[in-house]
Amino acid sequence: MNFHRQLDVLDVPRLARTPITVIGAGAVGSFTVLALAKCGAERITVWDDDSIESHNLPNQWYRLADLGRPKVQALKALVLEMTGVDIEIVQERFQGEKATEVTICAVDSMDVRIALWRQLHPRPAMYVDARMGAEVGKVMCVGTFGGWYEETLHPSSEAFRAPCTARATMYCASGLAAFIAGQVANYASDRPTRDEITVDFRNALIL
Repeated sequence: MNFHRQLDVLDVPRLARTPITVIGAGAVGSFTVLALAKCGAERITVWDDDSIESHNLPNQWYRLADLGRPKVQALKALVLEMTGVDIEIVQERFQGEKATEVTICAVDSMDVRIALWRQLHPRPAMYVDARMGAEVGKVMCVGTFGGWYEETLHPSSEAFRAPCTARATMYCASGLAAFIAGQVANYASDRPTRDEITVDFRNALIL
């Protein structure tokens, strides 16, 4: 791809060299991987053990023809077709053994978030946690020491659980992916990142 129009905006060569792990290839994860590849990231590894179901299609980066396929396999084919980037995929649950310089948590369970954070030793230079509702989402960017982040972790039993019909929209998933890609681009370009970004898509507010 020709990145001429963004070379003065971000450090594409460094982004291409930066190893990135994305944990979860669902709503936020699938859009994030595509956004990063479109920005110039090349060393992307995606972990997910799930397959595509019909309820995934409205809010995830998959096609009708992908129904029943493992998410990572379908995502690998889509990203290669659209960007030329051949991502690495692991069709398993992430167990902490291959975290990279930038690690992105795109899972949908607080219990899994807690387990992931405990597994990351040594901690990545940049850890991004995306949390999504149907119309409100949050992106947190954590450095090696994340005391403040640990305070946001609590068991799933204590988390608000929206009804099945009010959990995900395409615009929230793709919007959060854009903020994640922007923060990773900032990191790779030696620009400041924000610790926390909360977006209310219904009311067009950044909190």
